Amino acid sequence: MGMKYKRSEKLENLLGILREFSESDRILFGQQNAGHIGISISVNDGTESDCKNLCGSHPAIVGIDTLSFLGYEGTMNDIITVVKNMRRQGLIITLSSHMPNFSLGGDEFYDYSPNITEGDCGRRILPGGDLNEKYRRFLDLIADFAEKCVDVEGEKIPMIFRPFHECNGDWFWWGKGFLTDEEYIELFRYTIDYLLGQKGADNLAVAYSPNGAIANEDEYLSRYPGDDYVDILGMDLYHDKPHKGDGFYHKLSSSLDVIYNIAGEHGKITALTEIGYRSLDTENGYFEGLAPIDNTIKDWFTSTLDAITSTEGGKRLSYMLVWANFSDTQFWIPFVTEEYRHEMSDDFIKFAEDHRIKMAPVFDFNS
Repeated sequence: MGMKYKRSEKLENLLGILREFSESDRILFGQQNAGHIGISISVNDGTESDCKNLCGSHPAIVGIDTLSFLGYEGTMNDIITVVKNMRRQGLIITLSSHMPNFSLGGDEFYDYSPNITEGDCGRRILPGGDLNEKYRRFLDLIADFAEKCVDVEGEKIPMIFRPFHECNGDWFWWGKGFLTDEEYIELFRYTIDYLLGQKGADNLAVAYSPNGAIANEDEYLSRYPGDDYVDILGMDLYHDKPHKGDGFYHKLSSSLDVIYNIAGEHGKITALTEIGYRSLDTENGYFEGLAPIDNTIKDWFTSTLDAITSTEGGKRLSYMLVWANFSDTQFWIPFVTEEYRHEMSDDFIKFAEDHRIKMAPVFDFNS
């Protein structure tokens, strides 16, 4: 049931907090990159966020990504500062990993062009493959980062590490179209064995997060690395081109119930590792996230919370996370500036203040 590697005391405390929330009627709210990327923020050091500027509180959970180590979305030193500041403010950190395609020589990771998933990357980075050493250098960056993120007491800050997400899709090189289930599991285990075993990153909890919707247990577990390797059972599920009565909320709640049942059998914590309103209005230049105007479900945040908490699986989530506010045409929570207030701002404030949602701070920083 438990992980095979020893965890730091502070990581055990973090897992205890997540379990408490999964057993309560409250869900921790999170946002990707909230501490250092935003539209209304004036500093990028983890002390401001669009969320705080809108509703008075940071998200309880803030996501960062290994892209920062490669110069995207900041630099490693910048992100270390951000993590330290967020920890000091009582926030929880989750680290995702949009890994580069190691077979290309560049830092591309996403399937925007036909060649991004080429090169048989996933197999070649495993032991015995010609790219294994290159991959280990990348993992060394993660281990180095985990080591350098220390709190005011000089102890390593606990984080949730979420590698190889949406593994059942075909848009990443670790996806279903490029690695068999067995190969994916081997790669996931190798990565955790290297980071937590060889490199001693005892401050990383591990999340597994296929793309939703999830029809049944067999589907969810088809690429599951095993109880020895995973602490948190997650799912990514976006509400694409939303409109009332489109069936999304049924898909969401039924999927969460499936995952909750698996978590009960395996002694794990559940999370909605990515969710969001994706307007996909490409004609008007709104590529992802909320539309700047004329959103079809203006009470999406409160409606989604109602849908999530309508079933036991949703009520027992430890946290839910929406994606980043990259720009005023690609953002996932409403924002407010001196000149502008997004039309869904009031609904988000109502959501953030709901008794079922927990914003920051989650804990006293020295706990």
